[in-house]
Amino acid sequence: MQGEFKYADLLDDDVFKLVFGRESSKDVMIEFLNQVIPDRMIVDLEFVDKEMHHLDRSRKDSVYDMFCKTDDGSRIVVEVQRRKQANFAERAIYYSTFSIANQVSAGAGCYDFYPVYVISILNFGFKPGGSKVKSEFRLYETDTRELLTDRVTFIFLDLSKFKKTAEELSGDILEGMYFCFKNIVSLTERPEILEHDVFRKIFEVSELINMDEVTRSKVIEKMTTERDLRNQMEYARQEAIAEGHAEGHAKGHAEGLAEGLAEGLAEGLAEGLAEAARKMVASGMTHEVVADILQIPEGRLKEML
Repeated sequence: MQGEFKYADLLDDDVFKLVFGRESSKDVMIEFLNQVIPDRMIVDLEFVDKEMHHLDRSRKDSVYDMFCKTDDGSRIVVEVQRRKQANFAERAIYYSTFSIANQVSAGAGCYDFYPVYVISILNFGFKPGGSKVKSEFRLYETDTRELLTDRVTFIFLDLSKFKKTAEELSGDILEGMYFCFKNIVSLTERPEILEHDVFRKIFEVSELINMDEVTRSKVIEKMTTERDLRNQMEYARQEAIAEGHAEGHAKGHAEGLAEGLAEGLAEGLAEGLAEAARKMVASGMTHEVVADILQIPEGRLKEML
């Protein structure tokens, strides 16, 4: 596997925290957070054991990828998500409660807490339409837009909307970081435009050969698993499409008329995809995974089922 790739896949959540959740990579995370949260100047940060900040340890979805505490006391949750998940915005809100609850002494009547940021790095369409990569949300009064509090902020970085090639980069640091996170796994060398020290460091710590043996083994294992899953998903998708086309042709020819052929083909294709979707769900796949394989919205999938 190491021969296949030179650099780690930074859009894998486990790989991201293995590469950047270490003291040796702290300067990269500080630069990243300062770019994403420009109204705060972070000088230092501490990686905190996220196991200490769960409200419900029995729930797998209560585990986020990285938790940091800055020199000014701010708490920052970083989550990396490659594939679309239902209710992801609500999930981000849920994550914020950990950092708030662990700061507040409710029994003492004190509800003051340091600012909490939840930063979600996504590689799927968080909000349909548009080309905006970074979206920031806070708590506002709906009519006057008056800020209720600046203590809770949600930032979504939708890298599926970042389309620039290396040749199109402007030299902006945050833009360059978007490019690195999304594309470094497919590169063989650092593009010349990415000459800032932070990019040199990203490429250095992401290169498999520079990792210690334990970390490298974990990263390669995760990347191998992800590669195999992608291949399986693509095979299932192609099989579903082929089945849909076959049913569509059969139905169209059964209609007998040229006029009915196109209509029958479209209807048959839809029925074929629906049948493929039902088989996938019956095999134990979640609605989320099936929708991802067939590349259809979950709402449409539910209608098919």
